[in-house]
Amino acid sequence: MFMESIDLYRCVVFAVSVSVLYLSNTVYKGGWNWISVLLKITGYSVLASLALHQQLSSLQLVLLVTTTTLGSLISLFSQHYSYSKYNSKSLALVTDLLLATTAMTFASRYLLELVLFWLTTEVVGFMAIAYDALVGVNSDAMRASLRYLVFSMIPTDLALFILIALTGLEKSLSESLVALNLDLTAPLITAILVLGFMAKAAIAPLHFWLPDAHSLAPSPVSAVLSGIMIKIGVYGILLVANYAVNTSIAYSILLLFGSLTAIYGGVQAVYQKDLKRLLAYSSVSHMGAIAMLTALYLKNPGSLFYYAIIAYIVAHAVYKASLFMDTGVIELLSGEKNIEKLGYVYRVLPVESFAVTLAILSIFGLPPTTGFLAKLWAFSSVLHEISASYVYVYVLIVLSVETALTVVYSARYLQAHIKPGVPVGAGASKSTYTHSTSMCTLLSSLTSLTLTLPVLLIQSGEVKAHSDILVLYFTSLPVLLVVLASTYMIIREVRERAEHGDEK
Repeated sequence: MFMESIDLYRCVVFAVSVSVLYLSNTVYKGGWNWISVLLKITGYSVLASLALHQQLSSLQLVLLVTTTTLGSLISLFSQHYSYSKYNSKSLALVTDLLLATTAMTFASRYLLELVLFWLTTEVVGFMAIAYDALVGVNSDAMRASLRYLVFSMIPTDLALFILIALTGLEKSLSESLVALNLDLTAPLITAILVLGFMAKAAIAPLHFWLPDAHSLAPSPVSAVLSGIMIKIGVYGILLVANYAVNTSIAYSILLLFGSLTAIYGGVQAVYQKDLKRLLAYSSVSHMGAIAMLTALYLKNPGSLFYYAIIAYIVAHAVYKASLFMDTGVIELLSGEKNIEKLGYVYRVLPVESFAVTLAILSIFGLPPTTGFLAKLWAFSSVLHEISASYVYVYVLIVLSVETALTVVYSARYLQAHIKPGVPVGAGASKSTYTHSTSMCTLLSSLTSLTLTLPVLLIQSGEVKAHSDILVLYFTSLPVLLVVLASTYMIIREVRERAEHGDEK
């Protein structure tokens, strides 16, 4: 019965993918090992094949493709990082397992299958956050993982088991997620489900686990947590929204706490000195913005808000995956995370600084990146409804403040790379690993360009401005390339001048 209900194909895909990824880590011997690279790409391509053979929703499709695309780069990064920092391959294995289970969560067709992979992802995530404590590097990591257990896992698991109880074991095995007809309109049920999934998405007041978890976990794990894994919470909310829920309760909770989270996270990020804590609070802020858009989507189903959410999810995933990998590169380079003690990275690794600049430009909304689509659709959808209620004016103000705070703390983050007059740190040293990891960061940042068109085409025919946006995409691409080329030339010139100054 179980094997008839839970599609055997997905089980085989998961087993083959994990086996190939395990083999890729086994053959890795340091540096760029092309056999390992090919095995990594093969493993994540096998996972991505679920998008071709399964009937997935547009949201599932985007989340799966984003997870496998960024996941392959994070996985390559984790190999170099793990070998360089720990002289071990175990972190890369944990990272691959975390990514694979997350991808399977997004690709699940049945409720019980979703719950099983979701719970597996949480257990692997717990171990990944506690990795430094488990290997004896930093005991504080265990404290962070316990916070994750209390404030993220327990509320989310409660929501999942309520769904199972309301569905029944037989239906959760036999009926697809789309075919389920659940009545979740009881106010208490709706509130528990929304709050439970909000905890996974790190929406205040259930965000306490995120800053420590993201800052104390190894950088590849932080990239997965912030870039991909917390999106499971948003997926859970949108999944529940497909059923009969108490819209007023869900809308009120998401709008209130989402708006507060967007501002609170942004303000906290501005005042952080630690690179990873800055990015952690930045994630809190962006998830608050996504929660607000989700609230408005509940009130306006079938509107542009849905596609704004999808674009925002992808843009944030690219942004955070790239920058958390960057913190790992800086750590390998200098052993430092304090912004005030950095500022010379561009002189040692200009490619890394270039990649970070591209990621930041994406989240600013520069066309034709995914960040541009996210900003365009978010503000357009709000402005389109602004005459209907003062609530949309409030959301517009919050989104504007959140965007302004993003500019401020992103510029502050960039100071770790480019701060004129700062000498190269005494402990800074290039190696094969820093160059290898820099290439992973660059490729991750470039996905902000490559993923734009797929996201755009998903809503083809749904938005009247589709053709206009498509034209803008192709016309603005050369402009962006010129901007990026100019940025790289400026970074290189400043670096050369600084080196000549040191010689004198």
